[in-house]
Amino acid sequence: MKKALFWLIIIAIGAGVGFGLRSSHAENATNRVLSTHISHTTSTNPATTVPTSAPQAVSGTPIQISISKINVNTTVESVGMDSQGRMDVPKNADDTAWFSPGFRPGVNGSAVIDGHYDKVTGAPAVFYKLNQLSAGDTIIVTDNNGTKYTFAVSRTVPYADNNFPIKEVFAAADVPQLNLITCNGTWNKNTHNYSERMVVYSKLVSHT
Repeated sequence: MKKALFWLIIIAIGAGVGFGLRSSHAENATNRVLSTHISHTTSTNPATTVPTSAPQAVSGTPIQISISKINVNTTVESVGMDSQGRMDVPKNADDTAWFSPGFRPGVNGSAVIDGHYDKVTGAPAVFYKLNQLSAGDTIIVTDNNGTKYTFAVSRTVPYADNNFPIKEVFAAADVPQLNLITCNGTWNKNTHNYSERMVVYSKLVSHT
C-alpha cells in the first residue's frame, strides 16, 4: 500500500503539481513557498521504472543527520505533502525533513531529505552550505533504533527552479541512495523565488 501511495504521489508531481521549498528570506517575516512546477514532464507512468526487487521493510525512522564538512548535526523531521501537493519542509529552519511516503535511508531507492537555505532574518539555515559538498564527502543518518547509515556524495547538481528532475530525485533504485535538497542561486524580489534548487546525490557505503 505504501509503495502504491508513493508512486501515486510521484505521478501527481510529474503531471505538474510541483515541488516546493519554503525559504525564510529576510525581506519577509514569513516563509515563502518556492515552487518548481514540472509542466514539461512526460506522462509515462514512472512505476514502470521500479526495480524488480521491492524496497525492503525496515522499522527505523530517520531522526538525525550529520554532515561534518558543513557543520550540520541536527534533527530529521518526518513530512509528507503540503496543501499544494508538494514535498513539505521542516517546521524548524535548523532542522531537516525526510519525505516519509518515499524510501527510508538505507533501503533500496532514493530517500529524500530537504532543508531551508536561510531564515526570516536572512541568517543561514541548516542547508546554507549544502553547495559546498563534493564527491566523497560523507553524510550520516541515524534512525530511531540507533542504526547509523553512512552515505558518500556522488555528485552535486544545481537545477533551474523550472527544470527540477522530480523522477530522478525521488526515483526507485536497486541500491540505497540519499538525495538532499535546498534552494540555491539568486533571489528574485518580484517572484519571491530563488533561481535554482541544489541537489546532493549520495549512495550508502556502510551502516552500523
